[in-house]
Amino acid sequence: MRWSPEPGEPFKVVDGVYWLRVPLPIALDHINLWLLEDDDGWVIVDSGFDAPMCRDVWSTVFATVIKTMPVNKIIITHFHPDHIGLASWLALRCNCPVFITKGEFYHYQSIVNRDAETYREQANAFITEMGYPPEMSEKFVEFMQNDDKPADARVQEAMCEFIQDNDEIVINQRIWKVVSGNGHSPEHACLYCPTLSTMISGDQAIPRISSNVSVYPSNRQTDPLGDWLSSCEKLRDTIPDTTLILPSHQEPFRGIVARMQQLLDDHYAQLNRLRLSIDAPISPVEARAVLFDRELNTIETLLATGETLAHLNYLLHRDEISMRYDDDGVARYQKNR
Repeated sequence: MRWSPEPGEPFKVVDGVYWLRVPLPIALDHINLWLLEDDDGWVIVDSGFDAPMCRDVWSTVFATVIKTMPVNKIIITHFHPDHIGLASWLALRCNCPVFITKGEFYHYQSIVNRDAETYREQANAFITEMGYPPEMSEKFVEFMQNDDKPADARVQEAMCEFIQDNDEIVINQRIWKVVSGNGHSPEHACLYCPTLSTMISGDQAIPRISSNVSVYPSNRQTDPLGDWLSSCEKLRDTIPDTTLILPSHQEPFRGIVARMQQLLDDHYAQLNRLRLSIDAPISPVEARAVLFDRELNTIETLLATGETLAHLNYLLHRDEISMRYDDDGVARYQKNR
């Protein structure tokens, strides 16, 4: 059943766990946040985008649900702005720590503190390497640029308590185990409570859409798709299939084994499509047209290019293909004979 609560009206999904739907000012028009009862107060999981519509929802929640009860901690699944955007604002308002993995925090810091001019140069070189015309560079920089929030309004290390895979967080006298994954982000934290047979999955497990797995200038040589596939296998093999999955987008569901296998199968099919298409040296733009053979807007084009590169890097890391630069500086991939 594709139902969701109204924004600002938390819905109880299991004992002590409430689903809070918050709108987003982007194409993916919502995020699911989670409120957990915690003895004398609350725990917040993920914060929403730093935008007036999100702050308005939180103001309603504080007035009608949280009221005078303390918020004991804020847990952030990963660094993406719809998840971490209001974490600092909430932490300062509630005078409580932010729980986050080191991988997510330090990657977040590297992005918000990067030099704008240096990044522009990297983006220009990246766009050339992909095989796009120069005018795409400005669109890429605009999409990836930081907002103008001052540094002291962002999450600072002094606010944080770091968590990692297999850590146990006690909330309302129940243990929530940290289950980490990566590929979509560096060290994404899911939260699994065996007592409730419930897992807050963030972007690691969503019922009908696949999280973007991309290569950009900051992780150009890495293998995020390999990491993502390993993370899908980990969730498939370690989380009981009867577990209620609470995702960051769309609706709660059960059946994580089949869902993770579906994601694995989809990516393996994409890899096979690439293998069959690389008869002659191919650029990332040409490879993107193989995997995403439909009309795309600017943001979709950039996301699709990043995901195409992740698939190319997967094959590159396994020595199935090699890469060289042509005379125009465009990356060309070809099969290893």
